[in-house]
Amino acid sequence: MPIQYVVDGLTGPGFVRFTGANVNGVALATTTTGQFVNLEPGSFFTTVEALDDRMALVSKPFVLHFERVPAATEIYRELRLPKQVLWALPAAVARRRVERKLCFVVRSRSLDGQKRIWLQLIASLREHPTIAYSFHAYVLYKPTKIPEPFTKMGISVTNVMLNVSSEDWATHELTVNKTKKQFAAFIEATDRSLFPTYLHDAWDGYLEAFAPCRGAILLFANARDHDDQVLALLGRHVGAAATIFELSSLFPMAFAVDAVIGPSHYAVNHSSVNRIQATRRYVIPPGVDIDLFYKRTTLNEEGRCLVVGYLGRIVAEKSLGLLASAIELLTTTANSTTSAMPCMDFRWVGDGADIDYYRRYPITLLGGIYNETDLVRELQSWDIAVHPGLQETFCIANVEVMAVGLPLVTFGVAGTTEYVRHDVNAWVVDEMSPAALADGIRRLAQDGALRRRLGDGARATVVKQFQWSDTVAKYDEVFGRLIGSMNV
Repeated sequence: MPIQYVVDGLTGPGFVRFTGANVNGVALATTTTGQFVNLEPGSFFTTVEALDDRMALVSKPFVLHFERVPAATEIYRELRLPKQVLWALPAAVARRRVERKLCFVVRSRSLDGQKRIWLQLIASLREHPTIAYSFHAYVLYKPTKIPEPFTKMGISVTNVMLNVSSEDWATHELTVNKTKKQFAAFIEATDRSLFPTYLHDAWDGYLEAFAPCRGAILLFANARDHDDQVLALLGRHVGAAATIFELSSLFPMAFAVDAVIGPSHYAVNHSSVNRIQATRRYVIPPGVDIDLFYKRTTLNEEGRCLVVGYLGRIVAEKSLGLLASAIELLTTTANSTTSAMPCMDFRWVGDGADIDYYRRYPITLLGGIYNETDLVRELQSWDIAVHPGLQETFCIANVEVMAVGLPLVTFGVAGTTEYVRHDVNAWVVDEMSPAALADGIRRLAQDGALRRRLGDGARATVVKQFQWSDTVAKYDEVFGRLIGSMNV
């Protein structure tokens, strides 16, 4: 993305500094043009400061907000949807092992969608009528005082860290990414004698920690860094029955695993995923418990403002800047009057690195709601749900709001194309802009009958296609294939 800037008032050399969750760097003040590169679709915020030649601040910082909106050709070129059915003949099922161990590798402290799916999967597989499942969780970050949710479930949890002394860190001029890259190269090397001692020690520690995964299935999700390559190699060295790579996001690094699991055909067949070498690729859409996520039985009070909500993480890749700008359009006097449409309250449920940037908008930021009963109660108070994401591999949050019978306003691209149908179970906005998104929200706000019809369609879609029991059955089938016979 090209940028231009001019710095006034500097009497000598100086710099421009950009500081944000995704956009960082320092440029010469005399260089008035540049580019932000390797940005995926999303909403980006970065604090901009002018500095003198001693790196002292000489201007008042301001926040630059910009959107990376892909062209239609970029959005739609990935929509290849070969269908796949996961089932097995009874004779094949009968030959499979009835004892199965799963090792999960966790790298995010936050309770993100992937971690939630794994926790729910563990709870369900524990109740399997014929297969005895056991579990082990590996946490690749420093332990905190807050208990891990896996620990609360009575699962063995091992903290594994790539520890490097401060002396080695300084001597070898290491960074986190450089260290992980060195570690991956060390594991692949046939001659490791020239590698630093700290890598030998780290590898011995990893082998010892992951030894219980011998004969088990090792699962890890896309982190987009050299950790993924390390884990794929580690699975082979400890004798895991199979390694599974979960597509929690796109654009993975290149390495080899036994199987890839994605939440949608869009994700599994995305061109960026072709760099993964895998003999098996499975599509397992995440479902919801339709008895827990149920449609409200009473209408919301007459005369109150409509509640328009967003559910999901508050991070760049969700393109929430488009929704925030749409909300501004809807709440300005020029664009909203009581005669034109009902008043609206905007509520966002979720946490994330960018949450502070949205505090200036007329939005109630509720933070994350991790108790599902409380979450359902909140969703049932809404009238409309909106999700502006442009590169979702699936988006379980959409399925959750649809399950409670909410009409969804969305752009209907990427993984959402596999369940969103315009004017059937959602209102799909064709143009990826704040104005078009505002028009879609306005359309539903003005038409109660349309909201009810789309909400009914949304609930019906989830009941038919995305029940949690189906998700568990598909995971169970994949685990049976991989751990039962590597030739299946």
